[in-house]
Amino acid sequence: MIERITIRTPADLGAAIRAVRIAAGLTQADAAALCGVSGPFLSGLEQGKETARLGLALTVCQELGICLELGLPEKIPSPKPGSARRVSRKAHSHE
Repeated sequence: MIERITIRTPADLGAAIRAVRIAAGLTQADAAALCGVSGPFLSGLEQGKETARLGLALTVCQELGICLELGLPEKIPSPKPGSARRVSRKAHSHE
């Protein structure tokens, strides 16, 4: 049976990855090699590092057999006041 858990934070995802790795009997070094990532990246991911690269995090999940699903809202929430301006500034700062 597949266990389903809710992931709301990077720490939640990291804890799930760590639990699966340990249950599989893998060291961090073995799991990192299996997933094609560095040991420090996997360590940071397991610790809930907020700046972990999403693509690599998804690769780790896939290689460890973790399937991520999204629960999308029925109604799209309205943006918070001022949030569009912040996004706009960030978009311009990369140009």
